[in-house]
Amino acid sequence: MGKRNREAYAKRQEVKANNIIKGIFVSLIVLALVSMVFFAVNA
Repeated sequence: MGKRNREAYAKRQEVKANNIIKGIFVSLIVLALVSMVFFAVNA
């Protein structure tokens, strides 16, 4: 029973980490697009 709980916990942590990584990449892409638009308008 303890082994199954550890495996389930590890799986949940992996899913959380993947969601955090995806969020970081999406926010970086949005930041890049916003900065490109900002510099294009000010040029």
